[in-house]
Amino acid sequence: MSKRFSFFVFILNPNHFLSKFAKTTEVVLTIRKIIETIFIYAIALILFVVLDYFINKFSGSLFLTFAFTVFILLLFQSQLIDLLQRTLMHKTYLLRTRARRTLERLNNELNRTSQFQEVSELLFDAFDQLFEDLPFIFYILEDDKYYPAHAHGIHDEELLAFDLKEAYLKEMPLTTLLDDGFKKARFPQEFVRRAKNNGLHALLPFRGHNQFFAFLLIDYKKIPFYGDSIAWKLMEKIQKKAGLILENTALILDLQNRHYQMRKLMEVGQKILSSFDIKTILDFILKNLKKVIHYDAAAIFLLDKSGKKLLNTSFDGYNPQALKRMHLKVGQGSCGWVVQTGQIEVIDDVRSAEHYFPLRKETRSQVSIPLIFDRQVLGVICLESDRLGYFNHQMVDLLQLFAQMASIAIHNARQFKVMLAKKALEHELINASKVQKALLVQRAPKIEHLDITAINLPSKIVSGDLYDIIRYDQHTVGLAIGDVSGKGAPAALTMVLVLAGLRSQKQFFMTACDIVYRLNNLLFESTTEGNYVTFFYAVVNSEQKKLIYTNAGHNPPILLRANGQVEKLAVGGIVIGFRSDFQYRQEEVAFNPGDVLLMYTDGITEAMNASEEEFGEERLLQVLQQNKQKSVLEIREAIIKAVQNFSIKRVKEDDMTLLICKFENN
Repeated sequence: MSKRFSFFVFILNPNHFLSKFAKTTEVVLTIRKIIETIFIYAIALILFVVLDYFINKFSGSLFLTFAFTVFILLLFQSQLIDLLQRTLMHKTYLLRTRARRTLERLNNELNRTSQFQEVSELLFDAFDQLFEDLPFIFYILEDDKYYPAHAHGIHDEELLAFDLKEAYLKEMPLTTLLDDGFKKARFPQEFVRRAKNNGLHALLPFRGHNQFFAFLLIDYKKIPFYGDSIAWKLMEKIQKKAGLILENTALILDLQNRHYQMRKLMEVGQKILSSFDIKTILDFILKNLKKVIHYDAAAIFLLDKSGKKLLNTSFDGYNPQALKRMHLKVGQGSCGWVVQTGQIEVIDDVRSAEHYFPLRKETRSQVSIPLIFDRQVLGVICLESDRLGYFNHQMVDLLQLFAQMASIAIHNARQFKVMLAKKALEHELINASKVQKALLVQRAPKIEHLDITAINLPSKIVSGDLYDIIRYDQHTVGLAIGDVSGKGAPAALTMVLVLAGLRSQKQFFMTACDIVYRLNNLLFESTTEGNYVTFFYAVVNSEQKKLIYTNAGHNPPILLRANGQVEKLAVGGIVIGFRSDFQYRQEEVAFNPGDVLLMYTDGITEAMNASEEEFGEERLLQVLQQNKQKSVLEIREAIIKAVQNFSIKRVKEDDMTLLICKFENN
């Protein structure tokens, strides 16, 4: 290339010329600054000469000429630089201008968006426009893990399949907007190596409320608007804003999804009571599962009479001929292993799995859950996905609930074959109490300074009473107790719905009244009219020595102070499931060493003796006062013994449930 032609290329497109000699983006930017400076000085010289020519005609003052020159340069400096970029760096100018417009449009649209999916799509579309020639991966936090929500130019499946835990970014300051070379993040070395091999050298975090909710992996120095302070400030503004919006909308979406999941569970429960054909029910279960977990293939296998083979009963997404040719035995493949051991198996990558039995070449991950009733394995439910590591903890928990429903359905359908009428089956359905009992907490979690115990004594085989103990952290626990209207299987199913709805809200750590409000709406929308629950929920914090509660029409729990003072916790509102959108109240009270909180259902106080006299609250309080210095287990046994002795000649007509919490000094 001739020197004259090289100069011509430099004038038209200096980026092409500079890239031949400058090895880094910083050098290119420095040379651009030099060009801009020379350009300004040249304009200044020309302007000075022109002004001097005209001013000399009138005053001949060099100072006046200099002052006018400086004034005009200061006034039009940005326009002159803009003109330079338009003419000498036309391509760069266009890229930066387009980037600014894209970022400004994204910033404005984020302010008007309230749906998680819409926010995500806005970000994905903007990234595709801004980084169209660059490889990048955008990760979003879900269930304590970051998953690749959107990627471009990445063909390394192993990189995309990495299990990126939330803890990897815990040590990175929340003010961080750029982590060049992954110096602040604590990623595994193999992940860092693969990322850099794919051209990803930096991390741009998107902060949520108190953690990084998303991040972008990219080579930021190759971004077209790198070096443009205006565009880069817009990008940083979006990083701060989009993380918060993503987290807020994700929480709303998660609540909506959980509400939807509970409704689907209730539909399955109602189907169990209305149909006794195994295939019909299992097909219905798979159909509803697909709406909440979005699998690519699913099957339910049941043990044959010999207990050695698995028979495919219901499936979706598989080749029917392939299933017919498959003769699965107990212990064979993931499904056979799960039936043999009674354990859950989650396979993040089936290509390296020990137990996987290949039926679909597209499958990348699988989860298998045993169907168990009364400690007997009936079969297995298996879901497959074409995505690596697709099945998270929340999905597995939800699938377990569906599996429990399927187990009850299978048991009921089999019992129906030896029954003459549906009413006889209603009695047999009560055997589901063993599943119901498994849902109740059997061992209280350890909370500092708190001693907790609970017991449920059903009047029949199943109970309409419920309780739960939810550990939030080492100092904080949620205590719930309730009584479902009605008896038998419908009451038991309602109890399952309430417990599932309560536990689904554990990670959000909302106020007591908010939790009761959401449970009330869930129950109102998911059950028939007249189906309601008396409910009490309290959050106890031993470090702050306080108790916050909401009482939804339940028997007021007794708070017996260390000094003997008695308080009854009655603030809240109506029973849940009676009226939607009811605004519940909550109350905060002190909870100090030596204090005892006694929660109970009306089966305790309404227990009758032969003279049809109720046990009553006064006798209950008297037993509590006499035993307040003892452990919660001793208090519990003393109350049960007193009630049983009182009503020894009467048939127990109602469920009895106790939940006791004591603030211990040690």
